[in-house]
Amino acid sequence: MKIANKLEEWIGGVLFLVIFCILIAQILSRQVFQSPLIWSEELAKLLFVYVGMLGISVAIRKQEHVYIDFLTNLMPERIKKIANTFVQLIIFIGIFFFIHFGIRNFMSASFPIDALGGISEKWIFASLPIIAVLMMVRFFQAQAHNFKEGKSYLPATFFIISAVILLTILFLAPDWFKVLRFTNYVKLGSSAVYVALLVWLVIMFLGVPVGWSLFIATLLYFTMTRWNVVNAASDKLVYSLNSFPLLAVPFYILTGILMNTGGITERIFNFAKALLGHYTGGMGHVNIGASLLFSGMSGSALADAGGLGQLEIKAMRDAGYDDDICGGITAASCIIGPLVPPSIAMIIYGVIANESIAKLFIAGFVPGVLITIALMAMNYYVSKKRGYPSTPKASREQLCTAFKSAFWAILTPLLIIGGIFSGLFSPTESAVVAATYSVIIGKFVYKELTLKMLFNSCVEAMAITGVVALMIMTVTFFGDMIAREQVAMRIADVFVAVADSPLMVLVMINALLLFLGMFIDALALQFLVLPMLIPIAMQFNIDLVFFGVMTTLNMMIGILTPPMGMALFVVARVGNMSVSTVTKGVLPFLVPIFAMLVLITVFPQIITFIPNLLIP
Repeated sequence: MKIANKLEEWIGGVLFLVIFCILIAQILSRQVFQSPLIWSEELAKLLFVYVGMLGISVAIRKQEHVYIDFLTNLMPERIKKIANTFVQLIIFIGIFFFIHFGIRNFMSASFPIDALGGISEKWIFASLPIIAVLMMVRFFQAQAHNFKEGKSYLPATFFIISAVILLTILFLAPDWFKVLRFTNYVKLGSSAVYVALLVWLVIMFLGVPVGWSLFIATLLYFTMTRWNVVNAASDKLVYSLNSFPLLAVPFYILTGILMNTGGITERIFNFAKALLGHYTGGMGHVNIGASLLFSGMSGSALADAGGLGQLEIKAMRDAGYDDDICGGITAASCIIGPLVPPSIAMIIYGVIANESIAKLFIAGFVPGVLITIALMAMNYYVSKKRGYPSTPKASREQLCTAFKSAFWAILTPLLIIGGIFSGLFSPTESAVVAATYSVIIGKFVYKELTLKMLFNSCVEAMAITGVVALMIMTVTFFGDMIAREQVAMRIADVFVAVADSPLMVLVMINALLLFLGMFIDALALQFLVLPMLIPIAMQFNIDLVFFGVMTTLNMMIGILTPPMGMALFVVARVGNMSVSTVTKGVLPFLVPIFAMLVLITVFPQIITFIPNLLIP
């Protein structure tokens, strides 16, 4: 029973390791034996589609998909229970249509995958119906838990019976969906997209996970317009994951996890302490410096906050720092991660904008370093004002010992960036190299990583990837609606009517993102808004590399601002303090971060100079 309950984790973990081995073989074959493998990239992408969807199933079982809860948290318990019941109905409908579209696309798929010996692309499309059935089973389990805990009015049996009835109708009368067409009864025309967008906003703020809200809103749009084209649009659900650049995401996630489990994080912190601890506000500088070093490995803000956070907060408390500053610096410094290469946020932006990920990596380095310096300056001011002590200056021997201990870990960002810019690896391959390197130093150098820990790390990376995968699938489907109705062009027309220069457009976009960032998680915001904003930037001839860095920094401010500041929640949890305490501590550090956003918006050359110089 235990194996059945964790079926996705076992299969997903094994497939993750298989992808890992395939990509290592690809790199070795090309770099060492000068004989590139023809099939490796296509097979890795194929398996990643399955891994991503298995991750979605894990997140359904654990109810970990990204959602907005600040409105539902204000509701009375009875209303909250009604809202949660509605949310479960929406998710149920979403999974059912996953099965429906999965079967349709599987049956119609016919093209061969030449690199894999001409096998049918049915192997790719089979992932959706097969794993969607598993998603439905996990949904039943989650709903049984919700009903038992008094969080829903509908028992799991209601959904099981409904699923049996709907699936029976689906197989016996596949064209029954014609009765759902709004166009049979009402002609909404060009207003349909606005109705769909309004419904999307309403259900998302009622607590429907962002991915499912995007999917349902797009389905509604097609029922109000052209349901006959929905099957053609729905193949994007699978194709969206069949992307080689996206493979970098799970491996950078894995690298961050391995850093925390393999003893690497602690050594980075100790080196930063020996280097910076004796200055005024020393432990705060150590916190920020360690985040900069860790950023060159994991590429994730929340990995930094969760991995280094506990260590940093304990050390600052022991040195006499107040809790608000401990939490505030830890939260503020974690935003360096998505700016300094490698960066998961930059990879996702590069995929959405079809922009060079290598260029984005270079572009993020300067603002990342500038923010590090700005945070240290604010930390110096606050520490001086509050009279925080500095630690004794490390001797040359202690500094050398700390450096030797952290040396192999510090090499990681040099390996990643050097490999990309020398042309040895693609950004995706660099993520695999970073993960491989983390395994080697965790297992053979620091000797703290076991095979069991490695497998569990792969499972954890797969589960986190599932949260991203659902949003990639559904935002691509949602993007079909946006493209058909030229929503981005309509928004651009509004911007043109109000703004008279690219700078004014950037100011308006920054204001919009800062406002939305208060309520929507940064990852969700990236998927939701960027597909509509990127065409506007192109229309105003705004450099897309600069635009990617600016919007990434803007959205990182969002994870530091209540009520939806995810970094505040993560730091509060690892530091065992209240969210209000962390929020109070982070406020002074928002000043230099916001100042840096203004600076790069007014002077985009700060970002574009180096990438344009290195990659014409």
